[in-house]
Amino acid sequence: MKLHHESSGAGEPVVILHGLMGSCENWRGVRAALSDSCRVVCLDLPNHGRSPHTERFDLRSIGDDVIETLDALGVGPAVVVGHSLGGKVAMQLASDPAARLRGLVVVDISPRAIPPVHLFVLRACQQLDLASASRRAELDAALALSIPQAATRDFLLKNVVRDKDGQFMWRVPLQALIDNYRAVSDAPPLVAPYAGPALFMAGEMSPFRVMADEALIRGWFPAARFVTIPGAGHLVHADQPDAFVAQVRTFLEEVGIRR
Repeated sequence: MKLHHESSGAGEPVVILHGLMGSCENWRGVRAALSDSCRVVCLDLPNHGRSPHTERFDLRSIGDDVIETLDALGVGPAVVVGHSLGGKVAMQLASDPAARLRGLVVVDISPRAIPPVHLFVLRACQQLDLASASRRAELDAALALSIPQAATRDFLLKNVVRDKDGQFMWRVPLQALIDNYRAVSDAPPLVAPYAGPALFMAGEMSPFRVMADEALIRGWFPAARFVTIPGAGHLVHADQPDAFVAQVRTFLEEVGIRR
């Protein structure tokens, strides 16, 4: 399928792939900051944002949809930036020589299977009584009983919109995400090592200990460089946007993309 996209800037392409329950909207600040030096294309992954919904939702099929969309947009060899789920998709693309990546930035995830830590979050969202709420603050208060972190709730509730009758609804198919969760929490189906330039970025306070997987990462991405962003959790780009953009910009300069 062809995915919804947002883009800005001109020149060499940089593609952004968001994480689970994310969308292009979460990356507009980063896209605007980088668009002075390149063409930044952000995609809504399947079952997210404004992209179509599908029953098949696994890393390989998501990667196929990304490639189909980029081909339709005329995007040639690109630097791909992927966060969390998007990072797994980006790693998979990098391991396929046909994808023709110019560089790889992986944000707070490594190429291994992860425990089902997000299933609790998805089910907490599913249990919200949207029909009885008239204000977003009511949804936030209800979700706080399960998820105390305000920033996480704000991120999740960006997926709640109003229908044509003004009633709250989820714009993501929560049951499909739950049913397919194991498929996207698995290790990405890597084919061959990617010898090109790669940056693995981690949040200092993230529960995903990316730096502990350095040996595993270097086995697949031998040219990988590692950086930890102080004061950032899993949502590195949202927690420390200036530091995040600075690191991506440095990487782009290393691969020859400059202002």
